[in-house]
Amino acid sequence: MYANVIVSNDAPGLRRAYTYAVPKELEDAVFEGACVAIPFGGREMVGYVSELTDVPPEVGELKDLAAVINEACALNPSLIHLADWLSTYYVSSLTSAVRVIVPEVMSASVSSTVRLLDRAAVHPSSPNQQKLVKVLAEMGGEADSDVLKAKAGIDKFGVVLRQLRERRAVEVVRVLELPKAKPLIVRGLQLIEDGILPDIQAFGNTAPKQAALLKELASLDAPVRQAELLRRVGTSSGPARALIAKQLAEKVDMRIRRKPFESREVAPRSDYDLTLAQADAVSIIGEGLESDEPQTTLLYGVTGSGKTEVYLRSIEQALENGKGCIALVPEISLTVHLMDAYRSWFGEKVAILHSRLSVGERHDEWRRLESGEARVALGARSAVFAPVRDLGLIVVDEEHEPSYKQDNNPRYNARLAAEERARSEGASVVLGSATPSVETFYRASSGEIKLAMLDKRIDDRPLPSLSVVDLRAEFDAGRRNVFSEQLTEAISERLAKREQVILFVNRRGYASFVLCRTCGYTARCHNCDVSLTYHSAAKILRCHHCDEMQAAPTICPKCGGPHIRQFGIGTERVEEEARKLFPEASVIRMDADTTQRKGAHAKLLDTFRDGKADILVGTQMVAKGLDFPNVTLVGVVSADTSLHIPDFRASERTFQLLTQVSGRAGRGTTPGEAIIQTFSPDHYAIRSAVRQDYLNFYGQEIAYRRELLYPPFSQLVNIVSSDPMDGYPEDRLRALASAITERVSDGSVTLLGPSPAPLSKLRGLHRWHIVLKNHRPERSAELQEVLVGIAESMPASMAGVTIDVDPLTML
Repeated sequence: MYANVIVSNDAPGLRRAYTYAVPKELEDAVFEGACVAIPFGGREMVGYVSELTDVPPEVGELKDLAAVINEACALNPSLIHLADWLSTYYVSSLTSAVRVIVPEVMSASVSSTVRLLDRAAVHPSSPNQQKLVKVLAEMGGEADSDVLKAKAGIDKFGVVLRQLRERRAVEVVRVLELPKAKPLIVRGLQLIEDGILPDIQAFGNTAPKQAALLKELASLDAPVRQAELLRRVGTSSGPARALIAKQLAEKVDMRIRRKPFESREVAPRSDYDLTLAQADAVSIIGEGLESDEPQTTLLYGVTGSGKTEVYLRSIEQALENGKGCIALVPEISLTVHLMDAYRSWFGEKVAILHSRLSVGERHDEWRRLESGEARVALGARSAVFAPVRDLGLIVVDEEHEPSYKQDNNPRYNARLAAEERARSEGASVVLGSATPSVETFYRASSGEIKLAMLDKRIDDRPLPSLSVVDLRAEFDAGRRNVFSEQLTEAISERLAKREQVILFVNRRGYASFVLCRTCGYTARCHNCDVSLTYHSAAKILRCHHCDEMQAAPTICPKCGGPHIRQFGIGTERVEEEARKLFPEASVIRMDADTTQRKGAHAKLLDTFRDGKADILVGTQMVAKGLDFPNVTLVGVVSADTSLHIPDFRASERTFQLLTQVSGRAGRGTTPGEAIIQTFSPDHYAIRSAVRQDYLNFYGQEIAYRRELLYPPFSQLVNIVSSDPMDGYPEDRLRALASAITERVSDGSVTLLGPSPAPLSKLRGLHRWHIVLKNHRPERSAELQEVLVGIAESMPASMAGVTIDVDPLTML
């Protein structure tokens, strides 16, 4: 037997699986998807079996698999296929594709430790060897190779380390590390199996606490943790020890599930009669669930129209058919918010997956899905890889959201990955949104996918009324406050009625930048080509890309003048102004700074939902999916933040954000209102948002896309080259552009660049890019094949190069 193995190695050009012989003693243990230890490049590595075969390859002698690592996470056939698709479509290595699927805490790895043997063996004329050995000695003579590399900070670390090994100055020891996540095993108590119980009533006359423990144990079908048992009975550990001594009870090992948000109470399931539109949508989706053919449906419904209820009914139908389901949401905060609804419907069949879980929680939820104990996976982007058995349905809520796009290798979009996985497993996909992406709505309007529409809110509740405040007129009138007169009055009215308000500003921090009005100095990041954001609470300037921090200056560092001021508006500034204007109101803020700790999202949302806060200030994480019946006013402090970025999707993003955040108002019985402050009131994205007219916006946007051949009328690929040395990125891209031009000469692809990237320096790296515009998106596989071929033939030139297929931003 032979095994093709995807090797967990970052060597450039490593894009294929490698074949190993399976020794007789492992034949019964190995399987497709198994995590295995293998010899590779003179050392032991970890890999995943992608295929087993009895046909020997046409090569010489093969190496044997070393071991099967049962403790690590395994891949099912569907996920192996998905890894191969991710690698091909996104021009990535198989290793990267597997790593993005398998939770890191459940994968095995090989660590390298460098040990100092003989300092005298260092070459006297090599300063790099001397420095590395000196640093190693300062670290106690032994260190992890990655830590040593970072601390030594020398060029060509690998070469220097090899030289030291050859001179026997150091040795490198590699150790196979098993996954960090393991089952939680605790000691429990149970009755002695086949033991004879005494008469509990008579026993209770002499030992009442022991009798109470026996009675409780007899009522249970499984072992119980001793601490839990003692809590229930209300006694100490002495009576339990006495039962064990009398051989009436025994200690056993118990596996305990670590439950995410175990303390949250779940309200009873609330059923109601579906509207006609909802019933039609469930029927359309149900056609796919009853068919053997995979079906994708766009559920386009205005905010508050009951899309979640359609998801839940469709999932219920899939479960009744014996199928498993995945429900994706774009934000962790939405996972917390929707979890209660899903648990009220499906109870313990739901498993939660997202990056804020603890190591143990993620392990247990993954294993519950893998075993079939849980049938529904609810989570953010990576939940698309959940090991759900017999998959029948994938729901992608808020399908337009850019957070579904991974920002490192492989740069996959969970929406496309969901559709590919569904195709391979014969499952259906539901893409839901009040503001669908232009590409998705184009597919639905052209008949490529099904369309279900919810054009009214539940109970015919009105959509919020929207109005625009022209900030140009406000400035001309001398009013330069954060809140316009109209918004200030509207907030006061809502607070007087004890109604709640959401204030949206799509930028965290206090001010966008600091500027000296005397000489024009602007505080900028040393590592990135951006200005630093001012945070007033800590009195610091911070880069939101690399997290560089500086003390905020009170005088200009350039000219020494006192006229250095903060400009622009962030969430901290809005929070501060709201507290000043409305001192009687309780104000909370929800952004990346206030939600870093585990559980912070849920705590803030619960505080607001329970009416303990009057005003919620937030970034885009409060703009969609949240349902607060007492919110009757939404204020958009500045609608221009996303409108003027250098990206062809700027108008679409602006329309989506304004429509989504406005939709948080008026979801209860009281009609809602949204006030949008902007310097661009005549822009078609803002006008369409005010009218809440998606079809009008789509009509203008699709005409613009067709004229300039932007997606969906083309496919884009953004190729970025980064390097600490200025000049290298441009040289790499010129060589790469030349190779692409040679291989694609039929005019189907337009190549733009090389040119400096819009964000020309990031985290200390200079950046250039080229953009490929494929005019035949239906033949995207041909372009990707060309890019894969170039990546394999030019691995050295690809260092520092990232390929982003279907980019959502060009930054």
